[in-house]
Amino acid sequence: MEISVVLVVLGAAFLHAFWNFQVRSTGDKALGMAAVMFGHLPLAIIGLAYVGLPPTEAWQYVFVSAVLHLGYQVFLLNAYRFGELTQIYPVARGASPLMITLFTMVTVPGVLKTTEVLGIILVSGAIITFGIVQYRTKSVGFTGIVLAIITGCFIASYSIVDAAGARITQSAIGFYGASTTVNAVFLACYLMRFHPTVIGRVYRDAPRTFVIGGNASYFAYVAVLWACLSAPVAVVSSLRETSVLFAIVLGVLVLKEKMTPFKIAMILTIFCGVIVLRMA
Repeated sequence: MEISVVLVVLGAAFLHAFWNFQVRSTGDKALGMAAVMFGHLPLAIIGLAYVGLPPTEAWQYVFVSAVLHLGYQVFLLNAYRFGELTQIYPVARGASPLMITLFTMVTVPGVLKTTEVLGIILVSGAIITFGIVQYRTKSVGFTGIVLAIITGCFIASYSIVDAAGARITQSAIGFYGASTTVNAVFLACYLMRFHPTVIGRVYRDAPRTFVIGGNASYFAYVAVLWACLSAPVAVVSSLRETSVLFAIVLGVLVLKEKMTPFKIAMILTIFCGVIVLRMA
């Protein structure tokens, strides 16, 4: 894999962990999630004005993507009510690359190299192991774990759909601009039904999350879709999930969560997986 692709996706991983950190550290999780997602809109509109709307054949992917992202947002939002960042985040992110890899191997045999599969297993295996240990050693409610696993299923699903949509559109900016705009409408409907006061408080009570978190999240996912234009989605997804490393660092430095020898071992294993993917 080209080093430029690896570096771009690793940068996206940091930005992704950063906006999840902002949502997790916000007292009102619905407000934090809404601020980040609606924070996409200014850049999405600018991007669509610059590159234009996706072609007609891509719009079915746009709407499916918007629904799947809503499912991801709703379940992640609720999962964060039952656990810490370093408990929920690894479970939600770790399984999706393996799901995508299995889907790819079944539907498009031979597209993934053996070394790519090995790298994905190293990265995802370390993340999943970390999540299991968190579940066994800390008071993470069963509900939180279930919600995190369902979130992971949505991640795998929208990753596959979005990669296909971006390739049809041939523009990460164009496809995601349309998808996140439609998603914002769906999210607004959900919030009006279940959190009716949130929309009116987004910019008043969470301007920093709206601007910084929204921009970070938008750029992170556009970078991931750009990488999917030239690399297998399973590999890109695996590299993206190194965001767990950054989530752990943010959790330790800002939320004062403990760094343990096991976390260090997991980080080293993930780095080995990244090196294998780079060499593939």
